[in-house]
Amino acid sequence: MAPTTIKNIVIIAGSLLVGGLAATGINAYFVTSPAGHLPEESPTTEAKVLFWYDPMYPNTKFDKPGKSPFMDMDLVPKYADEDGDGDGTQAKAGIKIDPTMTQNLGLRTEQVTYGQLNYALTIPANLSFNEYQYAIVQSRSEGFIEKVYPLTIGDKVKKGTPLIELTIPEWVEAQSEYLLLAETGASPLQIKGILERLRLSGMSEDEISQLRKTRKAQTRFVIKAPMDGVITAFDLRSGMNISKDKVVAQIQGINPIWINASIPESASYLLKDSTQFSIGVPAYPQETFKVLKWDILPSVDPITRTLQVRLAVDNAKERLKPGMNAVMTLNSQSEPMLLIPSQAVIDAGDEQRVITLNEQGRFVPKLIKIFHESKQQTGLISGLEEGETVVTSGLFLIDSEANISGALDRMRQQQTATEIDHSQHVAPSTAQPDPHAGH
Repeated sequence: MAPTTIKNIVIIAGSLLVGGLAATGINAYFVTSPAGHLPEESPTTEAKVLFWYDPMYPNTKFDKPGKSPFMDMDLVPKYADEDGDGDGTQAKAGIKIDPTMTQNLGLRTEQVTYGQLNYALTIPANLSFNEYQYAIVQSRSEGFIEKVYPLTIGDKVKKGTPLIELTIPEWVEAQSEYLLLAETGASPLQIKGILERLRLSGMSEDEISQLRKTRKAQTRFVIKAPMDGVITAFDLRSGMNISKDKVVAQIQGINPIWINASIPESASYLLKDSTQFSIGVPAYPQETFKVLKWDILPSVDPITRTLQVRLAVDNAKERLKPGMNAVMTLNSQSEPMLLIPSQAVIDAGDEQRVITLNEQGRFVPKLIKIFHESKQQTGLISGLEEGETVVTSGLFLIDSEANISGALDRMRQQQTATEIDHSQHVAPSTAQPDPHAGH
């Protein structure tokens, strides 16, 4: 081979060697240089799909996309990092839902407040005579009925209304004795004794006053009504003999009239000093009636398990009649407690929960313990704090997402751990703290 040819081959090989070394050095420089000198574009990676599901039946999972066998809709993918922060790490508590989806749901929220539940219980009632205004009329001495005034059961009478006239021999005899003592100058003690005997035998004060004033013995006596009311017993006739224990008449009052109602034993907590009652009577739908006082009878009906409540209602116009039907509405308030809208509660039978919205915009399911529900408000024993935000609409989809993502299982585990830790640090006799300390 010619020297010139060999020389050219050596030059070419040297050039290739130098070029290779230079390329290797440059490549190493850029690979090991600090970030920012020549940034590289990270390859785009798609989130891993764990399974597909129908939001209406979240507990059924499918291994490929398609149409739901339950509803006329496409299956929705569940991604591996839906509960993450986007960098593969576990998210904070709760779940994140696409804002577009929550907007389409018409999502609404309200805050947990502190106040009182307002109760209203409407129950049937009935009107009856006022048993405090009750009189049994008797002569208290044997006699003969001379006249019966035209009265019968159901008639209203006023105090002093004549009922019957009768002759009572005992009274005639006692009057004669009194007049004899008075004319013969008997001692005041003797006269007082005979007048007292007349009183004890049933003679009225008016008749005794007339005797002392006129100094004449009366032979016929009038038995009068001692009070206003309605006659509920009256069966005497003229010419009858009457014994001293015979009932002349029975009279019962109707002003105030009584209204009686049976309240379920389970609602007895509504009866307190601040409880208000209102009365409605179907016969007078446009009228209201004033409740003067009310009482709870001391025993519970063992058959119906109800408390008996009795109201005294003003009946000055006497329009309310014993035996009428009425409707009693009881209005009461609970003690102050935490309140949420009732539509925010998800009742699973063995547990109740709500979906809260935290400051990071994540939906967090929480278990709650309910006290009572009334008028679309639910009172809580525990589970939330005043000022927290609860979801009141669009709950179904959010609750489905929480079930799918496992947020509910984590919530239950955390609550169980908290209860165990609390039981280890708090004595059994320690009272539960006020959920609204400081108010």
